[in-house]
Amino acid sequence: MNATILVIDDEQELISSIRKILARQGMRVIEAGSGEEGLLQLQRDELPDLVLTDLMMPGIGGLEVLRSVRRKHADIPVVLMTAYATIETAVQAVREGAWDYLPKPFTADQLVLTVQRALKHRRLEDENRSLRAQLGARGAKEDLGILGDSAPIARLRQLVGRVGPTELSVLITGESGTGKEAVAKALHSSSKRSRKPFVPVDCAAIPANLMESELFGHERGAFTGAAARRKGLVEAADGGTFFLDEIGEMSSDVQVKLLRLLQEREFRRVGGTDILSADLRVVAATNRELEKMVREGGFREDLFHRLNVVHLHLPPLRQRREDVPVLLQHFLARFTAEAGRPPLRMGQGVVEVLTAYDWPGNVRELVNCARYVSSLAPGPELRLADLPPRLRSLSPETRVIEAAPSGEQGAAPGITLRYDLPYKKAKRLWLEVFEYAYVSRLLQEHGGNVSHAARAAGIDRKSIQRLMKRNEMGHEDSRDQD
Repeated sequence: MNATILVIDDEQELISSIRKILARQGMRVIEAGSGEEGLLQLQRDELPDLVLTDLMMPGIGGLEVLRSVRRKHADIPVVLMTAYATIETAVQAVREGAWDYLPKPFTADQLVLTVQRALKHRRLEDENRSLRAQLGARGAKEDLGILGDSAPIARLRQLVGRVGPTELSVLITGESGTGKEAVAKALHSSSKRSRKPFVPVDCAAIPANLMESELFGHERGAFTGAAARRKGLVEAADGGTFFLDEIGEMSSDVQVKLLRLLQEREFRRVGGTDILSADLRVVAATNRELEKMVREGGFREDLFHRLNVVHLHLPPLRQRREDVPVLLQHFLARFTAEAGRPPLRMGQGVVEVLTAYDWPGNVRELVNCARYVSSLAPGPELRLADLPPRLRSLSPETRVIEAAPSGEQGAAPGITLRYDLPYKKAKRLWLEVFEYAYVSRLLQEHGGNVSHAARAAGIDRKSIQRLMKRNEMGHEDSRDQD
């Protein structure tokens, strides 16, 4: 393998040993006896393909080297060597941008394997970067399946890109519907296990008395109804990624067995005596406060720390409202194409309303909204009248329209101004909402009779018909005569 490795360490004997090991693999080593010398090497015309640096050195340490490389040469992977190998050190290094870490002392095989994987990762990154450049900026944002332009999502994509290629366990937290499984799939697709299975398990959907059998399988006769041996989901995920959604719903006895799987990579089927092994990466997700559950005794502390090596949090959609148009346009394009319909354009008023909405169901609710309008909106422009009823009437959370007082059947909603929008946007939104609410109430009060509604409003019948057409109101239910 023709590659150049910059090795930074204050132990000359270790550098010499690494040089000999890597030379046998066809690699060339550039030596640096300190962090300062290593940074000088990185200022030369010839840049290395990988940096292998000690963590603890006099003067400039490994983390400072890492930060400098990330700032100036972000495409060069950095592997940290440390005799102080703790989970905290590994997590900090990964969060700072390290590709991996090597605990001292390490074997020649461990060194070669880590370096080869890092170099392979760089080649793939270079290929992906070239492909993304061809696909454009939007393709670059969608390559991990994590959509959005907001700062929290940009940071999340960056961290997933760093953590994905490692073997570290990941805990994903966030409200229901925020897209935790999409993040888990992104971690899997960016890992060396991407060609192996991704096996999701919804812990909340499996009855407690069946959970152990579902996960670990069972032997024939293990319990009533166990007529034959059955492999569990752990075996199905062997070599790949095991995604445990809603991990907070798992019972304490199954937590014990999961902990053993994480620690020893071993398990037993229910009713079995043979110890089986599984090579998998565990990613867990929850919408519950696991730390609080640990304090209250509802979740094992040792399991929590095993799962929470890297913590990724997905903010709710109401905290990243600028992502709503991006997500909606993406799903509209997908669902209209699936339905064989022309694409829908989003009207400006619709964008403002949907951005103001709090989306209590998060991305899952937005996906359902996109499915609804993709099937039912007449197009080609998506209007307020095309939205699902809960959005068309604009629930109180939007702070645009207040619901009618209780008991007033068919009462028109009152309208409140949005003072947090630019004047023109607020005015356009107010007028569109007012128009829809006013005409709806007017027609209700006059039993759908257009002529009577026009007379009461002091406008001609054609004006009412124009308003009805613009707001896609039920023409077939409206009468056009006195």
